[in-house]
Amino acid sequence: MTRHTTRYAVIRAGIALASCVALLTIGGCSSDPNSIAEQAKRGDQKGYIAGNGAIEQIPVAKRLKPITLEGTTLDGTEWSSTSARGKDIVVINLWGSWCPPCIEEVPDLEKVWTEVQAAKKPVQFMGIDFRESPERGRAFVATQNMTYPSLSDESGVLILAFGRQAPTSPPSTLILDRDGRVAARASGVVSAATLRGLIDDVLKS
Repeated sequence: MTRHTTRYAVIRAGIALASCVALLTIGGCSSDPNSIAEQAKRGDQKGYIAGNGAIEQIPVAKRLKPITLEGTTLDGTEWSSTSARGKDIVVINLWGSWCPPCIEEVPDLEKVWTEVQAAKKPVQFMGIDFRESPERGRAFVATQNMTYPSLSDESGVLILAFGRQAPTSPPSTLILDRDGRVAARASGVVSAATLRGLIDDVLKS
């Protein structure tokens, strides 16, 4: 290899590395210092050990078409997100008993679920038990004292209902507005404080 060729290769490698660093930096920052994501990150970092911790709130004008999520819950009940259309917002949480961060966030999810019920807010919670048998999912629900329902998704296909907005892995939380459109998303563990903020913001939108 000539000196010119070697130098060219080094320059190309340097440019590629700089581009990767730039992309990572952009992806990990928020343009709004007052956003819920930034408020959460200024705390003790709890709730951000899985995924990339990204939180997105989607303005009403930029929300995509309504999605229809439907299936059978772990207790054998048929459910469709269309049952909430025009009335409630729906908090959807993707989880699996095999996912350690999912176990970590259950108490916060349960806490907020209990709060919205007590306050009689127009909010539904629905979990998606991802890629495991209903029997295993039911056992997990019992041991974790989860009182909100979950759809069984042993085959892992229910998330396809979200199209390009589908979560990539558990834990992930999405909130549908009253029209059934994705209005907010959290990748990774979500804290009770952050989830409360997201719910309140969607209710106001």
